[in-house]
Amino acid sequence: MTCRYSRLHCRLHLSPLGPDDTAAYVQTRLTQAGCDRDLFTHDALAMLHEATAGAHREIDRLATATLRAAARAKRKLVERDTLTRVLDAEATDAA
Repeated sequence: MTCRYSRLHCRLHLSPLGPDDTAAYVQTRLTQAGCDRDLFTHDALAMLHEATAGAHREIDRLATATLRAAARAKRKLVERDTLTRVLDAEATDAA
C-alpha cells in the first residue's frame, strides 16, 4: 500500500531576531549560498537589523536588494551607505 501526501500544513511562528542573531542569520544564509567571506560591514548589519526589526523574511528581502545594489556598483562589501540608498529607493517607490 502506497501512502500519498498531497500537502502538509503547519504554521510556524518565529520570533524576531536580536542584533547578534541577525548577523549570524545573514552569515549562515551566505554560507549556505557558497560564500566564504563577510559581505556586510558590522554597521550595515546593525542597520539591516534596525530596518527589519529582526523579521526573517524582511532580512532576506532587504539583504538581497542590498547585495544586488552593491554588485551593480561593483562593490565587494556592503556598507551602510548602500543600505541607506536601497531603503531610500524603497521609500520613494512606496510613496
